[in-house]
Formats: sequence, C-alpha cells, structure tokens
Amino acid sequence: MRQRAFWKDVVEAAWALLSGAVEAAWSSDGKRVVYHPPDPGDPFFIADRSGGNPRQVFAGKPGLHNHYPTWSPDGRFVYFVRGVPPNDMDVWRIPASGGEAERLTFHQANVAYPTLLDDRTLLYRAPREDGSGSGLFAMDVERRIPHPVSLGLEEYLSVASSADGRRLVATVANPVRSLWSVPLSDHVVSESAVTRFPLPSVRAGAPRLGPDYLVYLSSRGGPDGLWKYKDGSEWELWRGADGPVIAAPAASSDGGRIAFVVGRGEQGRLHVVASDGTDAHSIAGTLDVRDTPSWSPDGKWIVVTAREEQTMALYKVPTDGGPPVRLVEGTVSDPVWSPDGSFIVYSEGQGAAVVRLRAMGSDGRAVPMPEVAVVYTHNRYRFLPDGKGLVVLQGSFARQNFSLLDLATGRLRPLTDLRPLFEIASFDVSPDGKRILFDRFRKNSDIVLIDLPH
Repeated sequence: MRQRAFWKDVVEAAWALLSGAVEAAWSSDGKRVVYHPPDPGDPFFIADRSGGNPRQVFAGKPGLHNHYPTWSPDGRFVYFVRGVPPNDMDVWRIPASGGEAERLTFHQANVAYPTLLDDRTLLYRAPREDGSGSGLFAMDVERRIPHPVSLGLEEYLSVASSADGRRLVATVANPVRSLWSVPLSDHVVSESAVTRFPLPSVRAGAPRLGPDYLVYLSSRGGPDGLWKYKDGSEWELWRGADGPVIAAPAASSDGGRIAFVVGRGEQGRLHVVASDGTDAHSIAGTLDVRDTPSWSPDGKWIVVTAREEQTMALYKVPTDGGPPVRLVEGTVSDPVWSPDGSFIVYSEGQGAAVVRLRAMGSDGRAVPMPEVAVVYTHNRYRFLPDGKGLVVLQGSFARQNFSLLDLATGRLRPLTDLRPLFEIASFDVSPDGKRILFDRFRKNSDIVLIDLPH
C-alpha cells in the first residue's frame, strides 16, 4: 500500500506538471522532480514528488536551450544538454542544490539524451567524428575523456538506463530519405498531389535548385557529400569522405558556383565550388559556420551564421576573399537573401521552441517584417522568385505543412495538407515559382534492450 501511494503521488505530480512543463525527470528515489517550462532560457525547477514547493535552480541565457534533464544516481547533480539546437549542443550539469552550470563535453554538435550508469559513468548520443551518423558515447565524469562505445553504422536516436545501470533501452533507426515535389497553387493541395522526384541516389536530402540543375546531399554508406543532378545524370561534386557536408548547399543566381559547409572536427567551414565540380576551396576560414549559406543576387557576397562562444552571429562573406562583415549577433539562424538583394530574412530565437522571422538590409539596418513564428530546427522558409512572398514550413516533427506569407500584407495562407509521419528538413522553390521541392525523412526506429556486463 505504501508503494501504491508513492506512485500515486508521482502520477498526480506528472499530471500537475504537464500543463506547465516541457520536459521532466524524477530522481532515482522518486522524491524530487526536475523540469523546465517553455520560457526563454529554459529555466530548470526542482519540486517535491507531488509537484509542490518548486524552486528555480538554473536559468540559461535567452536564446540558448537546455534539454533532456536527468539525475545522477546519488541525486547530487542534474545533467542536461545545453546550446543552440540542433547542431551546437553539449552535456552540462548543475548541482541539485543550485549553482553554476559545469560543461562536460565539447562536441558542439547534435548531442542528446545524457544518462548515468552510475555516479561516474555518463552515456549519451552524439554524431560520429566521420559524419556517418549518431552513435553512443561514454565518459568518466571525473576524467572527462569521451569515447565511442557503439560499433558499426547503427543510427542511435535516444538512450536511457535502468535504475541499477545494468540495462539500456535505446532507439536505433534505419532512416530513409528522399526528395518529393508538390505544386505551389492558389488553393490548398493534398497528399494526392505529391510526387516523388526521381533520382538515382537511394538517399537524398537538403535540395537546392540552380537555373537548370539540382544540388543536394547524399551518401553511399558514409558521411554526406555534395551531389548534382542534371539531364538525368548525377555526379558527386564533393566527397563526404573528404569532410561531411553538414548543411544544405546554395547555388548562386547565375548557377556558376555552389556554396556549402564542411564539418572539420568540431567546426564548420564555408566552401565554394564551381558547378562543374572544379576549384573547390574554403573561404572565411576564421568563421565556424553552422547553417545553410545564401548568396547575394549579384554573387559578390554569401550570408552565413557563425558560432561565437555561446552565441550565433550573422555575417556576410565577400566572395573575393576579403574579411567577413558582421551584421548582427545573438541567437540567429537560417539567413536567406531576397531575390532583389535589398534585404535578408533570418530567424531570431529566445530559447523557446519557436523562433521569429526578422529582416535586415545588407548594411545591417532593421527592415519591417510580419510577425511569424516557426520551429527552430532546419530550414523553414524560401523566397518566391519575384520576392513578394515567402514559402514557410510550419509544424514540427511528423506534422508539417507549407504556407505562403505575403510580405506586403502579412497574410499567411496554407498551401498544403500533407500526410503526417514524415519529417521535412529542407526545401526549395522552383525558379518558375510553380513547385516546392522538399526532402522527407522517416526514422524507421526499433526499440532495443542492451544488457551491460556486471
């Protein structure tokens, strides 16, 4: 009866917290719960098992995110991941009594799901160094030397341990990724109008359209490289084995050059290659580029976001080799240059689940922008060829649809009613403005149990 009453308190606390918490985790003894509401900076609170007596133990800087909280078995620490999602996160911890956050890993990548096997052994998910996917990593929290513990090319999505640290439960994916197309119409179109874009590649994502060709990311068993498709044929412009391409590419308006970002260790480097695959070289080598680049219409500049400690700054990079020019700093992402070159649209985050669209001139001056929110992950908007509207991807995870934002009126009207259970990460609008080309991911995950040696 005592145990039943205990779990009754836990369940009631869970229901009480659901209305005001994004994530919650109970301590191993079930007496405390840590959670954070959907507020800027994702502040952590600790309450008793009934949800009462909450006290704030940590507040992050607005614009940064704190996720996946979990307790150490002895209840002394709360571990979590912190940073700018999705690709600039690391494991941190705070004392359960409150105090300064302590950084434990330095991947600066898509790190998630920290779990403790015991008071010293930390396990978490992070990308492999070769860019071939996500694996499991372990670290002694006193020695602070992470090392991979998963073998092969299994794609781990999440991991958690049993209370005694002797078993793991994980989700292992066998993802599929392909390109699809839908008409851009004056009325809402359904799934029946969606057609698959035929490519020889088995896996393809992050599409970008040039004047008469398509560039995208693909791989044949290793990290993503840069590929081009034209007139029924495809070829690799940049091999993933020479460095994984970590964001969608961008074609210049004349189609002569392509900009892309290559992962070099824990940093991203901006590269440019001719559309025939020649003259691949790095530019703006001092910038740690983290997002999809965008060309100015005249081809003289490329706008990017770059990591600077715990912030992201917006830069325009001259293609002639001159020094980058900083435009704005904070928590910004996904810059897109307007077709007429007069302004740049980008996202600004405040640490919540959505970001707001902002705009500025190429000289850094603020430009009025309709108030629109999108989910903070991936690429969420592209200009129409005439520059009068933005196609915006709204929704998250397995329920996403396209809308059209009229920049003059601020009106947002739906364009699609797509089937759920797929995730769209990136898309583009055709040069004639008649179609949307987008990628679709499906994780195809299995839940696996892993017994650890005693």
